[in-house]
Amino acid sequence: MIKSMPILIGVITFVIVIKIMLKKSDNGYDKSVDDFMQRELEANNTIKDFDKLDINFVEPSNVLPFIDYENIPTYKKVIKKQDLVKRKIELDMIKIPSNLTNTELKEMYGVNNFDKISKLEEHYNSYVRGLFEWAEELYNLNNIYDCKKVLLEAVRLEANISQVYILLAKIYFKENDKSSLTNLKNNINDMDLSLKKVVLEEIEKYL
Repeated sequence: MIKSMPILIGVITFVIVIKIMLKKSDNGYDKSVDDFMQRELEANNTIKDFDKLDINFVEPSNVLPFIDYENIPTYKKVIKKQDLVKRKIELDMIKIPSNLTNTELKEMYGVNNFDKISKLEEHYNSYVRGLFEWAEELYNLNNIYDCKKVLLEAVRLEANISQVYILLAKIYFKENDKSSLTNLKNNINDMDLSLKKVVLEEIEKYL
């Protein structure tokens, strides 16, 4: 009896696997895989003229608070972050919805434009990341007025960086600006943010 146990376990495991496979087949699992493979194949053969694509380029603000700081240690970090934004602001950039797959991107823009589109999105991501890091340094210098300006630019561009919204909410709270806090919360509800729930929970603490 003891010797037959491994065989019995093997048979049971085999039956379970077969049932799972049949269940997947019954639920259209195989068809879903086939459909995906077919769609991916077609996407990899989609060629489009870049100049004819309907692309909404991101337009950075031309009124950001750039300052000619003294070249002293106190301003070293803020100068570095400000200069980074100055460089990034000159680049062409686009924002792509975070829920789009690579297959969908190739369908929309053409596989031949995939690398270029990815580069344009990278420009956007590095620009809004630069805005946040610049705002952080302004906050550390207690330059709250300019810090808010920079953060609001990141908010306008719907940066997918949770700390942008949390830092701005913190400033509004310190200023007892509940109206702006409420507006910020309402705006976030309409945004495509990866950590939207976390951000809203943080802002709710200030309300």
